[in-house]
Amino acid sequence: MKIKKIILSFVAFMLLGMSTAQAKTNLGDQNTMAVAWYQTSAEVKALYLQGYNVARNNLATKLATPSEKPKAIILDIDETVLDNSPYQAYNALNNRSYPHGWDQWVRAAKAKAVPGAKDFLNYANEQGVQIYYVSDREQSQLKATIKNLTAEGLPQADREHILLKQKQDKTKEQRRQQVAQKADVIMLFGDNLSDFNDPAENTVAKRTNDVMQNAAQFGDKYIILPNPMYGNWEAALYNNNYQQSDSKKSKLRKSHLTYFDPKTNKVKQTTVTTK
Repeated sequence: MKIKKIILSFVAFMLLGMSTAQAKTNLGDQNTMAVAWYQTSAEVKALYLQGYNVARNNLATKLATPSEKPKAIILDIDETVLDNSPYQAYNALNNRSYPHGWDQWVRAAKAKAVPGAKDFLNYANEQGVQIYYVSDREQSQLKATIKNLTAEGLPQADREHILLKQKQDKTKEQRRQQVAQKADVIMLFGDNLSDFNDPAENTVAKRTNDVMQNAAQFGDKYIILPNPMYGNWEAALYNNNYQQSDSKKSKLRKSHLTYFDPKTNKVKQTTVTTK
């Protein structure tokens, strides 16, 4: 009987462990669809081509406008000119998150150019446009970044035109102003609102308000590109606190959903406790 009790206790312990493991929130699984869409959909490729085609059509008009300074464009790097989705796919498959493995991925210099970027940037280069890559990659990743951009045939990928994050930088604005002092910035490209300006607060409401206030800029001076995998939009869901547990992050994601309730025939806002 004693042995039987020990066996039953062991089985109960194992089942409890399995139940706990199954109950653990897996944000990687939640992100799989975003990465799958980014990597496989024809639509994401079409959006990149659309963005760069619009930029090319705008370029002639902007170059015709007189300026005392040379004309320049500013581009983010990640998910704007380089595709890092293999890194995001690793995270999704292994339930990991940034910055785990990011430095190793950057130093491998294996990211491919996104659709349309190479053709547009080479065209801009031929027109005498100064091209600046403003990224929040670390200064220690500069050599690898130059290697990757050069390998993909992207022009002006040198130390003068690649402005990575400095220790004192809270945003990209200081580096944008650095470019603006010596050049007439005619277009900015990015996958995040912070690639264009800094919204007053990084909340869902304030970010939406920033877009509406700058509505006329999109498709003209601002070229926004697709990225459902990560960004300040996600931070806004977490009240800018990534240190919370995965379980709480999952609840916060759901708490922002607006859904149709077939029982009441009404559209409702989710009510999810985050405690």
